[in-house]
Amino acid sequence: MGRAGLSQKLVVETAAEIVDRQGLTALTMAALAKALGMALPSLYTHVRSLDHLRSELALVAEEGLARLMGEAIQGYAGRHALAALALAYRTYAVRHAGRYAAAMLIKPELNDPRHAEADEKCVRILHGALRGYGLEEPALADAARFLRAGLHGFASLEAQGGFAQGRDVEQSFQAFLAATDRALSTWPR
Repeated sequence: MGRAGLSQKLVVETAAEIVDRQGLTALTMAALAKALGMALPSLYTHVRSLDHLRSELALVAEEGLARLMGEAIQGYAGRHALAALALAYRTYAVRHAGRYAAAMLIKPELNDPRHAEADEKCVRILHGALRGYGLEEPALADAARFLRAGLHGFASLEAQGGFAQGRDVEQSFQAFLAATDRALSTWPR
């Protein structure tokens, strides 16, 4: 029997805290059971396996990122939408580096429509932010991939301490945004 008051949601939230503090590789079922103060076998009443837990973490990250980006771009268009979306993306990826890594690295469980929904929501939000540049398909898809790749690279490097040079990271981020805005403004149609 599991610990009273313990739910799958609490298990996943605790796992998210572990990966954000210690990294995705630090997450084991034994470490999670210890953090929850429960016996390892009892943990399996809430999650089927470590793969299932990682898939749930990826979903939490996808949904959290979509929510933050969606809120950020409300009322903005063009470069203002780009800046708001980029800041939201970067903030989430750096502040929640472990769960963000789960979303980028973990393949979701097959036939789980929740992942497809969360991914589609992220794509719709990216496309919404880019529509202010007058882009339509297929250029819109290409521009969204360009933006996502740039944001992922910048945020991942920042989260891993990859910007140790003397230049202020915020200044580099503003330069990244200015260059991205220029690229999107002249995107081939």
